[in-house]
Amino acid sequence: MNEFPVSAHLQCYNLSMKTEIIKAYYKERGLAWADQKSALLFFLSEVGELAEACLAIEPVEFSQEEKALLQNFSDLGLQADEIVSRKDGWIRNNDRLRKENIAHEAADCNMMLSVFMEGHNGQSPDEALLEKMEAKLGYSLLEKYPDLNA
Repeated sequence: MNEFPVSAHLQCYNLSMKTEIIKAYYKERGLAWADQKSALLFFLSEVGELAEACLAIEPVEFSQEEKALLQNFSDLGLQADEIVSRKDGWIRNNDRLRKENIAHEAADCNMMLSVFMEGHNGQSPDEALLEKMEAKLGYSLLEKYPDLNA
């Protein structure tokens, strides 16, 4: 079994601040905070855009089956985008024509998942993941590795 070394230089940011940063970003852009259902649909739309970017850029070699799967995700993301765009007050702030940056598309997925989780139960995805890890391990990684809590 492979060991994954825990870097002494790895720092964990204040998890509760993540959603606050997103809220500040929304304010600066003049965007409205999405409700839970809309955030889920926006998240699915962003997953489609990420799939689209991976198809366009092909950072790794994909089999025909994998390409078809990514295309299906792209199509379903567009469908989610069409559904959520019917909501009053919704404005598309970016088109789906340019998908040159996989990292930015993944970041959009992360942001919309964070907005969804905030609406769902007030947690960030990172907080939920730490909770799940602790339940599976039976102990807290942040307690075992205090440097991660910096």
